[in-house]
Amino acid sequence: MDRRRARRLDPVGVPGRCRLVYGDAGPTAGLRARVPASGDRRDPTLGALGRRVHPQGAESVSPVAKRSIGLLVSLTVLAGCASFPEAQPLERVDTGSGYRYANLEGAENSEELFVILSFSGGGTRAAALAYGVLETLRDSWVEMDGEPRNLLDEVDVISSVSGGSFTAAYYGLHRDAIFEEGGRFQRDFLYRDVESDLKRRLLNPYNWARLASPTFGRIELAEEVYQERLFDQASFADLADDGRKPFLLINATDMDKGSQFTFVQSQLDPMCVDLDSIPLSRAVAASSNFPIAFTPLTLNSYPGRCGYQEPPWVANALEGLNTNPRRYYRARHWQRYQEPERDHVHLLDGGVSDNIGLRPALDALRAPTLQEVEWSVLNKMNREIVDKLVVIVVDAKSEDLAADFDTSPRSPGPKRVINTIATTPLANYSFDTVELLRETLRDREDAQRLSLEAGTGMHQIDLYYIYVGFDQLQDDAERERFQRIPTRFRLPSEEVDALRQIGAELLEQSPCFQQLVGQREGSGGRLCSH
Repeated sequence: MDRRRARRLDPVGVPGRCRLVYGDAGPTAGLRARVPASGDRRDPTLGALGRRVHPQGAESVSPVAKRSIGLLVSLTVLAGCASFPEAQPLERVDTGSGYRYANLEGAENSEELFVILSFSGGGTRAAALAYGVLETLRDSWVEMDGEPRNLLDEVDVISSVSGGSFTAAYYGLHRDAIFEEGGRFQRDFLYRDVESDLKRRLLNPYNWARLASPTFGRIELAEEVYQERLFDQASFADLADDGRKPFLLINATDMDKGSQFTFVQSQLDPMCVDLDSIPLSRAVAASSNFPIAFTPLTLNSYPGRCGYQEPPWVANALEGLNTNPRRYYRARHWQRYQEPERDHVHLLDGGVSDNIGLRPALDALRAPTLQEVEWSVLNKMNREIVDKLVVIVVDAKSEDLAADFDTSPRSPGPKRVINTIATTPLANYSFDTVELLRETLRDREDAQRLSLEAGTGMHQIDLYYIYVGFDQLQDDAERERFQRIPTRFRLPSEEVDALRQIGAELLEQSPCFQQLVGQREGSGGRLCSH
């Protein structure tokens, strides 16, 4: 059975609801409802001899009026047909199939060196910074067991949100093709005015009727742009069939609970949704679905239809509210997806719940079993599979350096207030997430040191935490220059070039990165954090 089950929808509706036929004059002028497959097809205005008969008292309608009426009817029908593309139900849960970490091979990848990348949100600014980091990893090598290994090939997991998800998803799908100078990713996204593409789609009268539908919103128009520009009809089935690492974690936010929602099959198992049927463009649209600018993205759900069995860790976690509240609430959210009445999930930008894309790595470093987190790093460390753990955080956060309202007695205006509400909590949460990661790695380092001193034989792992962000820039003017770059999907070419270059430089200049690639002495089971 072909696993590429992503629906190739016509642009006006969902299969099974209705379908429209385009006339010769374009998508609105000649649009008409398709004639039913059965029933009387005879035109009721024709008499017995085939002559046109008008109702009593009615005058002949002019061609212009007919065309206007036809257009109005077509647009009305169009509004009723337009809807979001539906994901397919999962027939049964099968851990041996689908897009799961365990189903990916690593012919050029060894878990002895376990590399995690996280790409933050931030529009094109974030996408370009992450792109520069990928370019550096492509050109970097590390020695393992006496053999050189390419660092980009050694990446096991990429976790991304919002703008960073474009770079992550395109690389996961097309690999080295992302680096082609003037290639599709650069031409149609990184250096392109994507905002104008979105505006043109929104201002097209053909789409106004579609937007009148309660099940079709601005996010669907955005998805169409991303599909046409970058991803075509590719779905998660293509990633599963390719079967190579890195494992992509494209993150959005569940609007119901404000919790992180990751597009992997294990997340969709309790919903009985087949991830293979979801286009990559839709996942990226959800991840970059900035509230208000776009409508929430709707994902249908079929709980209770695939024989899903709740894993034991959920019941265990629900008993630990006071001992491990984060794990407790994660279990609560997990159970929520199994509720039969919850047949839809509404998603917002991944940055709402984690604008740095680092929470999945935290879970993987703390979860002891593969049932809880399918790529549990803690489990792999405990089984002495991992010898070197590398976490590279690419943080494209900006700062409102013009926030000078404290120099005036006047109350800040609505724009300032909205900007503070939208950005400050995300920045604070990202800072706390980074500190949690450092604390987790320090705890591991302390445990290894105590074990070494006591002679208890704990596996000694080299730990690397590498932060790539504008805060690392020592020159004030240079730092402020990058922090002022706005969060948009349209940047001047020179700014994109500068972001690529600074991403590469920040990584190359990191003492921990230099130590990793052999330019400095190894850590010997200690944590290198920079």
